[in-house]
Amino acid sequence: MTGGLSMTTRGGSALRFRSKRDLEERLSFIRLYVKRLKADPDEVFKQQVRLVNSFLASARNFPLSREQYLRMKGELRGKQ
Repeated sequence: MTGGLSMTTRGGSALRFRSKRDLEERLSFIRLYVKRLKADPDEVFKQQVRLVNSFLASARNFPLSREQYLRMKGELRGKQ
């Protein structure tokens, strides 16, 4: 692409935009998204929150103790 504007990301790669308007729209979206994340992170990450909560519930309801599980895997040696 010839001309246009670019913006360097944190990782060092450059994003290219055809016009200043495209760059401003992108920055506006980023600001809006960050504002939304800060205002209501549970709504933004609703699925992730549900997934993590289900992992925690599964861990609490797991039928083996930590020691039993590690012993079964052969990673814990000791009293049997």
